[in-house]
Amino acid sequence: MLKGLGARLLRLVRGPDQDLPSVETLREVRRLELRTRGLVDSLFSGEYSSVFLGRGLEFSHVRRYQVGDDVRAIDWKVTARRGTPFVRQFVEERDLLVVLLVDVSGSGRFGPGERSAGEVAAEIAAALAFAAARNNDRICLLLVSDRVELFVAPGSGRRHVVRLLADLISHQPSGRGTDLSTGLDRLSRTLQGRGTVFVISDFIQSSPDSPFRETLMRLARAHDLVAIRLVTSATLELPDVGWVAMTDPETGRWVTLNTARRKVREHYRHSVLRAQADTAALLGEVGAELVDVNTAGDALAALSAFFRMRRGTPR
Repeated sequence: MLKGLGARLLRLVRGPDQDLPSVETLREVRRLELRTRGLVDSLFSGEYSSVFLGRGLEFSHVRRYQVGDDVRAIDWKVTARRGTPFVRQFVEERDLLVVLLVDVSGSGRFGPGERSAGEVAAEIAAALAFAAARNNDRICLLLVSDRVELFVAPGSGRRHVVRLLADLISHQPSGRGTDLSTGLDRLSRTLQGRGTVFVISDFIQSSPDSPFRETLMRLARAHDLVAIRLVTSATLELPDVGWVAMTDPETGRWVTLNTARRKVREHYRHSVLRAQADTAALLGEVGAELVDVNTAGDALAALSAFFRMRRGTPR
């Protein structure tokens, strides 16, 4: 019989016609909840709505102009009809859609002497999901490799977040490569209304011919888009260890490199930095924000710094 924490979480996520996650998975979800609680609390000690910018405005009514009202809010048609100034009033939409698009390709499952990108991605996703649940916002999850792996429809509340994170942690990808355009296209075609979309990935595309730019621009036009780029030490540097046979975790291809040659290491580093700069430029071009998270560091601290910066950004 299940006891303690595992049993409580199991009761929380139990639903009709669903495969139940393992107790170990649920304990990992609980660990993530406790690990991210400080960041979630800090979001609500500030202004949550100034961080999650996807919330829109709905027209409510018109009223007579009062001294100090913003003249840009004047409804000129009503003013002309009534013969006195009237202003339009708006209310904030009651809930927000927070979308987590997580890259689960092969490169995310490896990390030299440090946490893998996949583990860091789960931690970041947990912080964002629990923050949204605290505000009764809706959260959905899309897992992507070189195909759409899993889509968890929008829902709200802690029960939904626990189930969503359990799916993220336990999912075994069928694809190895990375083609984020498949996920971006799925979201741009299916999301209703405006939301905040977090794309959590190393942004190393193994499908160079994919329509990444086009799908990114289409999604950014309709939603508030934040790219959280996971950077590992292995991504940036080749160690000086002589001849090395290496395999790409996404394509499975083997290549032999002489890492003792400085030119080989420098060429590798410059190629990576150039690719990272190109990605950053593209994200800036479409109006998305970029957060770089080093997997060897404190991911939640990097996320917190981004949120503090965003609270100071005019809406």
